Amino acid sequence: MVRILCIVAAFILVSPGPVPASELPMSGQAYVTLVQGRVNYTQEHRKVRLKQGYKISAPGKLVLGEEARLELELADGSLLRFSGGTECDLVSAVTNGAKRDVRVDVALGDCWASVKKFLGQNGTFAVNSPTAVAGVAGTRYRVHVDATRASSYLVYEGRIKVGYRPVSSKYVTNKSFSGIKEVGGPQEVQGPSEISMQDWIMIVKSGYRFDVSPDGAFYRPVRFDRQKDLQDPWVRWNLNRDEETGFISSNE
Repeated sequence: MVRILCIVAAFILVSPGPVPASELPMSGQAYVTLVQGRVNYTQEHRKVRLKQGYKISAPGKLVLGEEARLELELADGSLLRFSGGTECDLVSAVTNGAKRDVRVDVALGDCWASVKKFLGQNGTFAVNSPTAVAGVAGTRYRVHVDATRASSYLVYEGRIKVGYRPVSSKYVTNKSFSGIKEVGGPQEVQGPSEISMQDWIMIVKSGYRFDVSPDGAFYRPVRFDRQKDLQDPWVRWNLNRDEETGFISSNE
């Protein structure tokens, strides 16, 4: 009897959280369809190194090694991918015919979302940065959060709605915070002003990027150079994965 109890206790210790699975995930879960390098998932203080074929349930925390990559498939066929060095929380993964509540909080790194269109009445699919929240219906976009907490959203298909995430926010519309530009002689300009949460909403269309500073200042969406963007190995890999998996958003 003592020996049996020891075996059971040992099994529990080495089998926290996720378990191997061959079927698609149920609502509230995500299926690990691809993993490269070291990816740890922590849930209720239990940490496991993910392997392809595992199922994970939300909520939980993902931490990827510097050279790692991860792809998750949700029950509705939507895909989430994460690059090396990413730290994020999988807050919710509910996907069924009547309701969708998928939320990812990215603290650092990169997340790519290939999202299936949702026809239900109750639908949320949001990949959030420290200073912004972005919801979609059916689209492809990516989010990058750097070490300063500045974030960028780039949309490849469809559109996203980006809104304020409570921080001390300033509204700036006339230039980017990503660099310093020489200008002409002195001129009076309108300084940043406090804005309310309901005023802090942007629709970002396909082919545009939207940048948010660490303190919540944001700038009008601007077109990005798709050809230049394709030089990024992370972008090429995601587009190739979408093609390999036969992903179709049904956004049209």
